[in-house]
Amino acid sequence: MTTSPSMTPWWRRPFTWGAVIVILHLVGATGTALGYAHLLLPLTPLNLILCAGIVMSFTGDESPWRWALTMFLGFGIEVLGVATGLLFGDYSYGSGLGPQALDVPLLMGVLWWLLLIGTHHLSERFLSLGGRVVSPVVRSALAATMMTALDGAIEPVAIRAGWWTWHDGGIPWTNYLTWWIAAFALGLLWRDVDDLKTNRLSGLLVLVFTLFFVVLNLTPWTL
Repeated sequence: MTTSPSMTPWWRRPFTWGAVIVILHLVGATGTALGYAHLLLPLTPLNLILCAGIVMSFTGDESPWRWALTMFLGFGIEVLGVATGLLFGDYSYGSGLGPQALDVPLLMGVLWWLLLIGTHHLSERFLSLGGRVVSPVVRSALAATMMTALDGAIEPVAIRAGWWTWHDGGIPWTNYLTWWIAAFALGLLWRDVDDLKTNRLSGLLVLVFTLFFVVLNLTPWTL
């Protein structure tokens, strides 16, 4: 027997947790813009953990191995990048993103997973308009483009917040090229996954992330 949305307890409804995601980032963006960055931005690791838990709770049983593999590979890419300077450029992480291993915040793997599933959800929804069959390769390419564009919005905020530092001053073009290639390659893990059609919270989170970082790019604030 299928439970109708009206019979589902409020705490198990996607709408409830979608509202939580929106409110958290609305408070964060507004408070930071008003001069409370020193209180709010240090809570970024907690926010990422909470958002990951929300998205995971509405993700189907078919993809837990993809969660783990995506997080592991995303974290591994960052470790190689920091250790060699050959992938993204010469950079290092600060302490603002929580505990680290091998000089990389552990949450970076979680962030890669959140961005991958969210951008793939949005790409799936867009490409399937009109009942079109979605090619996993085309979807991965579009999702990688979305991720790279979002990284462009994240970078100035991350530098101001001290989350990471580019040792040569500017952000090298190799950073964006590697982001696209890595996102495209990892995205192929998500071919033929029903969660891309049903996990609307992952797509909402990417949209909220985007608006959050756009606001922080447009407003003056300091830690």
